[in-house]
Amino acid sequence: MTAVRTRPRISELPPAPGVSFNQEQICLLEAFYPRNKAYNAQAEIRVRGALDLSTLERAVSHVVERHEMLRTTISLGATGYLATVHPPFPFTIRRHDLTGLPDGEAERELAAIRSRLQDQVFDTTVLPLLTLDAVRLAADEWALLQVEHHAVHDGWSFGRLWAEIQDCYDALAGGRAPELAALPAQYQQFVRWQRDRMAGEYGERAVEFWSDYLDGAGEVVLGGEPTGADSLDGHNLELTVTAETFARVRERAGELAVSPFVVMFSAYALLLAGKTGATDFCVGTAVNARTEAELEPLVGMVVNTVPVRVAVGAGEGLPGVARGVQGSLFRALRYNDVPLSLIVRRLGLAQRRGRNPVFQHCFSFHDSDVPRLRFGGATAEIREAQNQSAKFDMNVVVIPPSPTRDTGHARMFWQFSRAVFSRAEAVALAAEYERLLVRVLHEP
Repeated sequence: MTAVRTRPRISELPPAPGVSFNQEQICLLEAFYPRNKAYNAQAEIRVRGALDLSTLERAVSHVVERHEMLRTTISLGATGYLATVHPPFPFTIRRHDLTGLPDGEAERELAAIRSRLQDQVFDTTVLPLLTLDAVRLAADEWALLQVEHHAVHDGWSFGRLWAEIQDCYDALAGGRAPELAALPAQYQQFVRWQRDRMAGEYGERAVEFWSDYLDGAGEVVLGGEPTGADSLDGHNLELTVTAETFARVRERAGELAVSPFVVMFSAYALLLAGKTGATDFCVGTAVNARTEAELEPLVGMVVNTVPVRVAVGAGEGLPGVARGVQGSLFRALRYNDVPLSLIVRRLGLAQRRGRNPVFQHCFSFHDSDVPRLRFGGATAEIREAQNQSAKFDMNVVVIPPSPTRDTGHARMFWQFSRAVFSRAEAVALAAEYERLLVRVLHEP
């Protein structure tokens, strides 16, 4: 007997004129914090070998034509934020040639170019919201500097974008037209589906769940009262979790029957509890909210940040906290596609400028697949970057080892709000987490 589908597919819906809840939250925050760069995403792709930039431009242009989100602008209208999908356009890669400079000077100039690009502020009413600069360092070495607005991006999209660019480049370089599988839906259809879903029975159940889940949760206050909260400037640090330590994270996770993410998240929770005395609080974590198969090949912002409620008893160690976190996380993921802004609005949670009403601290794994890039005979390595901004008081993003990154170590991005922490305090907190992690990995 064939099951009857009770809700329409995303591909069956007409495009919505507005924006997703995810995009709307970014637009509102940018209205509060004008000219901030916290919602830029940036990465460097180091290419070694012969690279044809004209072919690369054509490849990117093909992907931009294919994904409407990459040629969409967002503006504020009388009824809210509106999305405008523009016709396809030829994508341009800006060129910089540093081959005439000595090695040390070339790297300094590359750093200056990188800094200028990462500091750019996008106007969401004007295309493009994705830029790519090619810096030539030697005859066979390039640095591709990518910066894009978060309204068109999430971690899943990043890997998808470059996988498609690579496929298109290889086809065009071989004299063939790119042949990518047809997309089942476009982003504005997702917007329609999301808005309808949250306005219906599912949304009502979700609000009921989150109301019960968050009821009675306390708040973690670490650092001072925010000062200068008119900006999202941050102290950004990058630390390395050695291959040996991350191997132990995996071993410990196996011993406790939890994931490596839960182990490192729980150590973060223990840090917060130990510094503040809090015993019942929420920590945010970014999750891929692509709950439908039709969303998997889509480039666009579908990521969501969900609160994970944490309980830390007096003197409790990693095993108990980790098992509690695992259970709490499983509960939260039942409604992982419900936007945080909608939860706040529907529950009538008090909002204050410069403070998130549910949590001030986040911990996430950026473990979406990234391709092992090759452009013809050239090889390429992707490295995500930071831009000295912070969306929360303290935010940690871990990039764990993966088969395509050819490394056993993990990278940890630490982002501290300058309105709350000094740089010295930020450095001390990150170092304290490192010591705590190593200690709890070897405790019984």
